[in-house]
Amino acid sequence: MRTATYRDSSYRTRADTGSRVASWLLALAIAAALLLALLRMGGVVRGDFGDHRPLSTFDVSPPGRRAETATTKRSEQKRQSARQRTAPVPRERPVQPTAEVPPPLATLKLPGVLILNRDDYAASDIGKIKGTAPAPGADGEQSASAGTGDDTPAVGKGPGGEPLYAAEWYRRPTRAETSPYMPRGRAGWGMIACRTAPRFHVEDCRELGESPGSGIARGLRQAGWQFLVRPPRRGGQPLIGVWVRIRFDITIEAAPGQSDAGE
Repeated sequence: MRTATYRDSSYRTRADTGSRVASWLLALAIAAALLLALLRMGGVVRGDFGDHRPLSTFDVSPPGRRAETATTKRSEQKRQSARQRTAPVPRERPVQPTAEVPPPLATLKLPGVLILNRDDYAASDIGKIKGTAPAPGADGEQSASAGTGDDTPAVGKGPGGEPLYAAEWYRRPTRAETSPYMPRGRAGWGMIACRTAPRFHVEDCRELGESPGSGIARGLRQAGWQFLVRPPRRGGQPLIGVWVRIRFDITIEAAPGQSDAGE
């Protein structure tokens, strides 16, 4: 039977010592390689900078010039100090708000479009252009009717004493348009006065007269919204809002489809 043997834990072989030495050498080699790499990459600054003497300045101007310059600088510094001590402290003034001026409107420019101002529009109104005076006649007097050939003459006075003009049909009303408002089986005449309105229409019609008891004027007044008449003219311009006289003569013998007789 073999006896147990005891081996001390502090026992080291030669192989362990050799491995430690190899590890130290490897670590030193790695450190040397790192240092060499830093030197090549500029990580460590090498070289001698100057001769370690203090930096000094000098002036190349003449001696008299240097003294004068120094005196002038000292005098200027003294004057500045005196001005700073005696100069009053400026008071801050409140800033007044200034009204913002709107920028001018950009002029609209469109190709092929003529832009006119207010004066140009007023000058282009042909209604304000005065006609040439007619030439005098053989006896040295102007014709009394010159320049009035296009004016519609008045035929009387309408409501309120305003001028009344004879109506000129733009389109005569048909029997189908007037028959619903006219009394059936009655002949006679009727007369109304209406104000001219835009687009040849009339409005505000009023009864002026009729055959006694016929009721024709009332029927005309009710049917007046369908009437189309040309407005009177004065100086070549149509008169809108003036009174025109419209007269109808109703006959029993009127053929179907024909318009009633009217002035």
